[in-house]
Amino acid sequence: MNSLEILDNKNILVKRNLDILALAKKEERELTEDENKEFDENEQKIKELDEEAEKLEKELEETEKEKEELEEQNKNIDKDNMEKKEFSLIKEIRSAAETGKSINMRTSNYSVAANGEDVVETDILDIMTPLRANLVLTKAGAKFMSGLVGDVQVPLMSATNVAWAAEEGAASDGSGSFSNVTLSPKRLTAYVPITLQMLAQDSLDVEAKIREDIIKAVQDKLEATILGYAAGTTTQPAGVFYNHALTSVTTYGDLCDFEASVEENNVYGSMHYIVTPKAKAYLRSLIKGTAAVGMVYENREIDGIPTEVTTNLVCANANKDGVLYGDFSNLAIGAWDNIQLDVVRDSASLKNGCVTLIINAFFDAKVLRPEAFAYGKIVKPEE
Repeated sequence: MNSLEILDNKNILVKRNLDILALAKKEERELTEDENKEFDENEQKIKELDEEAEKLEKELEETEKEKEELEEQNKNIDKDNMEKKEFSLIKEIRSAAETGKSINMRTSNYSVAANGEDVVETDILDIMTPLRANLVLTKAGAKFMSGLVGDVQVPLMSATNVAWAAEEGAASDGSGSFSNVTLSPKRLTAYVPITLQMLAQDSLDVEAKIREDIIKAVQDKLEATILGYAAGTTTQPAGVFYNHALTSVTTYGDLCDFEASVEENNVYGSMHYIVTPKAKAYLRSLIKGTAAVGMVYENREIDGIPTEVTTNLVCANANKDGVLYGDFSNLAIGAWDNIQLDVVRDSASLKNGCVTLIINAFFDAKVLRPEAFAYGKIVKPEE
């Protein structure tokens, strides 16, 4: 019972007792035996309600006090954690350049306080969050799985079998078959030169620029590999164009057939295009059909389908006219957390007034359903 309910019940009982007394006074008589009994019972209930209200008030005061103490503790914890998590990437790079030690992207600070303290895990450089946001593949809908440990199996299920049967006939087995695609960590390295003059700065803008350069280097290499045509090896994932014949796209009719080739495989997810700037330029000048109702590429869409553009797509040797279309949720990208950064002070770099950052990260990528994509290239009429 809350405080409002207690007050309402008490008021009802008080009013009832006043009514009993008022009636006896009006009739100029003593209270009857039943009235006396009811009056006394009501008085006892009122007393119990007062006690319950007092108890509830004390509990509320204690709860409010505990809340204030907890808020104060949280403020202190946040303050402590903020102090522990303060770091400078530039200082880390300077230290690594002097000592020759690697920088782990994630470190743990251990307290030696007498009463003990939580281990605080600190991200020296979070590249996964901005990398996920900037990759054209994830913008198109690819599955990006970070924080992986060891090999990871992504399960696949074939289509189920559905059939008609007689009213009393036995149902056939409609279960589909299962398979899986394994993602294994493969080392990706990226090189970022940093001038000694920049390294001497303590500006937040300079630190942000270094972070941006590191993320861009990883992004370019990862995209160029996945959106390439090279065969997969034990050290790098296969490009999505590997071992696929390229469909030539010249006319709007070719483009419609190109899209239909995916739909004919019963793929009806969220479709996207990824194209090169040269392919985009051609499609911007291509009219939709003979009725001249608009251009194929308009408002960042090809034929009304969301489109991402990148120079990192290479569908064949030196070919910059590639077009990739499909449901990109059928492309899985795995990222492992054991990222490392090394600072190299070799003579060649120092002669140019810089040091070299070497980023070592681990990724893998696999197409889960090749038939969920159409692989093509733009072929101009004169070609």
